[in-house]
Amino acid sequence: MECHGCWWHGGVMAGLLMLALPLFASASVRCGASLVDIGDWPVEVEESCGEPDYIATYPSATIPGVGVVEEMEHWYYNRGPRHFVRRFEFRNGKLQREDTLGYGFAGDSPGPCTPAAIDEGTSEFEVVARCGEPLSSRVEWSTLSGSYRQAGTVQGLVPIQEWLYEFGRNQFRRVVVLKNGRVVRLEKADKPR
Repeated sequence: MECHGCWWHGGVMAGLLMLALPLFASASVRCGASLVDIGDWPVEVEESCGEPDYIATYPSATIPGVGVVEEMEHWYYNRGPRHFVRRFEFRNGKLQREDTLGYGFAGDSPGPCTPAAIDEGTSEFEVVARCGEPLSSRVEWSTLSGSYRQAGTVQGLVPIQEWLYEFGRNQFRRVVVLKNGRVVRLEKADKPR
């Protein structure tokens, strides 16, 4: 049997394969000379990338009478001002996604701890690096829009955090509101200290 259009079909198939290759390649993330893959264990990521600079852990599902049945972690890596901060998101001990954030910083702190220094989009890691752990905190869960959900977030849920900070004796306390590990707004608390 002779195929008159086979070269064309073969070319189309080769083109489709070339388009699909970046999709497969995006499942791996480079850490120095090593690669980590979506689905890797935390210990495998740590072996490849080193110890994270900051880890935020959230219970993402609980069952009354049983307790936490699903957990989410954000691991942050700061490699200095010439590199981007990277965040790895784990759900139940599996790497789910990697995000590249803004440029990193030198030393232990990216700058002063003032309300003016905490902008929309600042990561939870940078807030803690600037100001330390909050006086108090609470977490609620919210559903995501469709476009972000398709990027690999399990169940389409993200943590909404409220962190209470004190910025000085003569100032109102502030609530730093974070969604999925990023500042969305800064609010004055109801009363001063």
